[in-house]
Amino acid sequence: MQFTSKAGKAALALGAVSCLTTGAVAATAAPAAAATAHTFKVCAQGNYTAYGELPQQGGIATVLVAPGKCATLSLASGTTYAKVRGVYNTDPSKSFYVGTAHFTASKGYKGAAKGTTKNPTLVNLG
Repeated sequence: MQFTSKAGKAALALGAVSCLTTGAVAATAAPAAAATAHTFKVCAQGNYTAYGELPQQGGIATVLVAPGKCATLSLASGTTYAKVRGVYNTDPSKSFYVGTAHFTASKGYKGAAKGTTKNPTLVNLG
């Protein structure tokens, strides 16, 4: 599947993130902690880069999350799901569906994209 324009912007964000110092990247990659209310947190724990999109918030997306890292977005009231996608290692211009995270904004969400590009899974960690 080709990147949407929003996902393309996320790809550009990955390029910008990769140019930052290690300290700045560490600041955006929060450690695995309990889910916090009003936040959506996705971690890449598979062999591929992942990101989450929030269609109910105008399609905003997390930055691309490298394996072993996490990204968090604030949730607007009424947000009930996010689509998690992975990026092919061999062709970063293409993405694939990992799963849909269902939650309430008041409880937030913490999950991980696991597995491989051939067998991706979304796991709730909250």
